[in-house]
Amino acid sequence: MKHRAAPLGLFVALVLGLMLAGCSSPSMPDRERQAVGDGLLPRTSPENVLFNLRLLYGEKDDLVNTVEEAHYWAERYRELFHPDFKFYFLPGEEPPWFPECWWGIDDEVAAFESLLVAVAMGDVEDIRLSWTVNPAVDDNRVDQYGQPLHPGWKWIHVTSVLLEIMETDEQGWRVSNGYADFYFDEDPADTTLWVVTEWWDREPWSSVHPSGVAYGLTSTEAVTWGRLKGLFMYR
Repeated sequence: MKHRAAPLGLFVALVLGLMLAGCSSPSMPDRERQAVGDGLLPRTSPENVLFNLRLLYGEKDDLVNTVEEAHYWAERYRELFHPDFKFYFLPGEEPPWFPECWWGIDDEVAAFESLLVAVAMGDVEDIRLSWTVNPAVDDNRVDQYGQPLHPGWKWIHVTSVLLEIMETDEQGWRVSNGYADFYFDEDPADTTLWVVTEWWDREPWSSVHPSGVAYGLTSTEAVTWGRLKGLFMYR
């Protein structure tokens, strides 16, 4: 009986596996798997929010093969930001039609989704991001009367930003030794969680010559993160 039960169990398992495979959509991410094992941390601290941002920007491109998957990860990216979020460009680096040098959450997500669509279409081969995250502290900005501008907000100064986006023709862009300031507030939808309220792009300390030293690139163009966002927004 034991020798007959093993093949029978294997047969049942194979049938169930084929049935489940037939019910899944090859064009959409596995939502249940991602909910458990996508690597994203709960947004219970500003540091966790930035961990998720780096993970989405620098590692999820390996999971993007379709436009639908690009949209899915872009919507996960949206979860990191406050509804009134603003990204501040360096003066002169803003895209056209943004005279105030900032854009909001919809443009931020659209630019990120456009980048992931370029991955899905094969126009971008690899995205890599690393940085140094300093501990979160209270937002120390004050108004003209010396009063806190945003009581309760937190601030993280990020240094040593290295962002590389490589195209399939081995050409690419590089943000080298970049800096950024991130400000955080409680998520209006759940005050136990944190979201980014402001992201200020800062001038890099140095630029990169087109020498191809970065990850085997034959040519890299040194850019700011803000300019790179604009390039993909209107790609």
